[in-house]
Amino acid sequence: MLARPLGRPSYYVLERRDVLGRVEQRGVIGALGLHGVESGHVLRHQQVADADVRFQARLLKERGGSIEPLLLAAPDLSPFEACIEQTIAGPADQELVTPEGGTQRLWACAATWTAHPPALPPVLLADGHHRLEAARRLHRAHPGAVADRLLALVVDHRHYPLTLAATHRVVPGLDIERAVRTAAGIARVDLHPPGAPPAPRPGTFLLTGGGRVWSLSEISPAAMAGRLRFLPPEWVELPAAISDHVLIPVLCEDQGIQAAPRYTSDHPGPGEVGLILPPPTWEQIWSGAASGAGMPPKSTSLGPLPLPGRIGRLPSA
Repeated sequence: MLARPLGRPSYYVLERRDVLGRVEQRGVIGALGLHGVESGHVLRHQQVADADVRFQARLLKERGGSIEPLLLAAPDLSPFEACIEQTIAGPADQELVTPEGGTQRLWACAATWTAHPPALPPVLLADGHHRLEAARRLHRAHPGAVADRLLALVVDHRHYPLTLAATHRVVPGLDIERAVRTAAGIARVDLHPPGAPPAPRPGTFLLTGGGRVWSLSEISPAAMAGRLRFLPPEWVELPAAISDHVLIPVLCEDQGIQAAPRYTSDHPGPGEVGLILPPPTWEQIWSGAASGAGMPPKSTSLGPLPLPGRIGRLPSA
């Protein structure tokens, strides 16, 4: 399933440590075959938006391939354990400082490991859904003209679990005072005292704007049923589905504006109006991936991601 990176001599091992020197992440970089979705070896946990897929397809054609690796989570990376331990016993080939003050190290594995690639169990696609789908569509449309593999980092999720957070929404053009009054018609609305917004509890959303924060909870079952009835039944309790198909449409329709949120892993800024979502659970993520229903686009923010622009510059053979 995981071949050596295109044009590279072997696999690579990536390790990330925090400021105290503790291992946060460890995994193997190789090339992921695009057929992994059909074979069941790659489990996707999020649906994709066509506009984002088309955008990624343009980037792939312009760059001749993917620069940043897909992020995959392996529930069991033991088939690569000997490769990893042997490789990190030597000095790293690259060492970079992370934004948090830790380090990211990279080692090239001995080329002998590509002679008999270790087999992995099904892995979860944590980041890169739109890039993978764009590559699959391009390869189907132009076989032979587009590579059938993408650069990918498979991390050891059992020993070093990925961080899990929600992807939040910023809603341009939304008037916060009117939005609060409208939200009170379909949910319980409570104003929070000044200060940093708290983490939203399950089933609760935070509406932010004008330097204030309101919690939205106990959302009307009638509003939920009326707007979620056309979605997969597995989605009815997912925060992204409730945000994108219930709360944001209700608020925007009342003000006569288009529901076109911007997605961000950070909280909405001081001058923005938006929704802070509670994260889904790992059980929901794995269950949606295994069933094929997945989750709505932009449901999660998983990490940490490799430092941008660095992995794509791996030395060639």
